[in-house]
Amino acid sequence: MIEKYFELGVRFRWNKPANVDGLRDGIITDSIRPTAPLTYIGLGSVVSPKLMMTHVSTIGLQMNTPIQHQWLDYTPGRTSRVAMGPYDVLTGFMSGCIIARWTDRGVMYAGHVGTVEDNPAVDRLVKRNFAFKMPAGTVGFDPFAAWRDDLPALARRFNPPMVPKVISLVTRGQFYSIAMLIGNFGGGQEYYCGGARLVPPIPHDTLKLRMLREG
Repeated sequence: MIEKYFELGVRFRWNKPANVDGLRDGIITDSIRPTAPLTYIGLGSVVSPKLMMTHVSTIGLQMNTPIQHQWLDYTPGRTSRVAMGPYDVLTGFMSGCIIARWTDRGVMYAGHVGTVEDNPAVDRLVKRNFAFKMPAGTVGFDPFAAWRDDLPALARRFNPPMVPKVISLVTRGQFYSIAMLIGNFGGGQEYYCGGARLVPPIPHDTLKLRMLREG
């Protein structure tokens, strides 16, 4: 359960895997990008009250600690999936895609429904295809919605303001939306965490109706 590491003020070194561009045919496909190291590199100037009162070692961090996780691709026009193993799953950046979790033939998967906002036909195709193929018991969430209204204010807490992004965290039991900020430092590979929010899952039937309605 790595959500405990994503407190406001925690800094990471991370070369985020690139999106997977290709055919936009709506199918469900396996994630292919290797997981890139995500490493704790200290605290910034703006930190959560919790970290102002206690040392980071209380949440299991020390300098250069690797945050073990699996990566799940964003593949525009397709739903990428990864079988969940011993590590929690990260994916992003988010701007409205649904992230889902389901079990098929005894294997639990995390999936990223790769919607494309500027292409309505592809957006409709990928949503409808996933809606009709997701197994019973599938649940999902919209990570970006958890932060949408708060990102501008979060960015302005820093001087100069940072660029806010959202990533999602899927565990075997819960969903989290994580704000990450990118500053003009670290060669583009340093991220400043804005915090993590637990998000309730959307149940199967509601999720399916949403996909069909929006598609």
